[in-house]
Amino acid sequence: MAERELSWARLNRALLARQLLLERADLTPVAAVERVGGLQTQYSPSAYVGLWSRLAGFRRADLTDALTRGRIIQGWVMRCTIHMVSAADHPPMTEAVRAHRRLLWSRDPRSTGIDMAAAADTVRDLLAGGPLTQAALVEGLLAAGFTKDAFAGVQLWIDLVRVPP
Repeated sequence: MAERELSWARLNRALLARQLLLERADLTPVAAVERVGGLQTQYSPSAYVGLWSRLAGFRRADLTDALTRGRIIQGWVMRCTIHMVSAADHPPMTEAVRAHRRLLWSRDPRSTGIDMAAAADTVRDLLAGGPLTQAALVEGLLAAGFTKDAFAGVQLWIDLVRVPP
């Protein structure tokens, strides 16, 4: 094996180091999520566990403060799952994948016959009064004549975010 080639073991260690999983780093929560390119946080408490595992001296209040002040955002960023990213990274990361994700959605059988611009307008109107649960948004879409499946696509037209704790 050439000296420059990485063995599977070395490649694995490099990946773990890049993801801050070999040793705890002395970083803020914002710097950590920027360093790793976002953390999947579909299950909300996993953000706290994920950062506690990665950061020296991590305190729960530090992440809660960053979320409350809008320095870290939880939303649909990559794929169709919720990720935690810095406020600075959120716009370019979502914009980078938006067109492709919309194209994929347009090929999904669930999207057939749904006017996504109108569904997005409905959700914007529903949210004008403040945060709502996903169930309330789906209920509002149903009341406006859309199918339940419209919600799966709406997040590709509106940058929905999770309300901080």
